[in-house]
Amino acid sequence: MIIGIGETREDLDELQRISLCEALDRILNKGAVVSGELTISVANVDLLYLSLQLVITSVETARRELMHA
Repeated sequence: MIIGIGETREDLDELQRISLCEALDRILNKGAVVSGELTISVANVDLLYLSLQLVITSVETARRELMHA
């Protein structure tokens, strides 16, 4: 973390803190993608590989993005 001239750590902490309601509002208005991978193996033999992607957004945002695509 870089602190600029005249800024204190407390100033930066206040800027970085947001409420849960504000975070959900941002995610629903802009959208978010959560992705992950899961490999199930036994004795170093891969048995199952899953690649997952979860899109989180509001219906209104999804429709708006589909119209612009």
